[in-house]
Amino acid sequence: MSDSSNLPLRLSLDEAVLLMVGLKLLDEMVEAIEINGIAQEALMTGLMGKLLKTLPEDLVEMTDQIVEDIIHASLGEDGETSDLDAMTVDSSYALPMYAIDGVLPVIEQAIREERSLDVSYYSMSREEFNLRRIDPYGLKQVGDLHWLIAHCHMRGDRRVFRVDRIKDAALTDARFQCPADFHIGEYFDD
Repeated sequence: MSDSSNLPLRLSLDEAVLLMVGLKLLDEMVEAIEINGIAQEALMTGLMGKLLKTLPEDLVEMTDQIVEDIIHASLGEDGETSDLDAMTVDSSYALPMYAIDGVLPVIEQAIREERSLDVSYYSMSREEFNLRRIDPYGLKQVGDLHWLIAHCHMRGDRRVFRVDRIKDAALTDARFQCPADFHIGEYFDD
């Protein structure tokens, strides 16, 4: 094990912000690492906790925006890409979160009837649930995972959702029309 006594750090606020952005991106994009027998989750929680104590709230919010901008930029200039991995940056978390037996039939019905859904979706990057209204356009199974392409009212554009991260899905009375230019094959490399 390395000796930590040689690590006295004095960081400027800018350096702390940059470090926090890097940590959040690492947490978003890497499934799991272990250093000296300590799991990524424990390491990240401890280090982020230290940084959160030192950074003003507005700078913490700025780090969230920077991370979101970096992820959005990975989608390309038009906000869309045919590369599923780029659109689902946090898809490296391979294990399903929730059983899809309850939500999958609701999603399929919403697609058939072109009805909006209210969903409770778990965001890995924020480690929280977001209540979203979505217009589901198409559904595809890739391996053991189901992917939903939908217009997200919260984000104002098309998004790819992992169905196993949808905790609840409820049909609404709101109707939508699937865009004529939508082709689910554009989002997947078959």
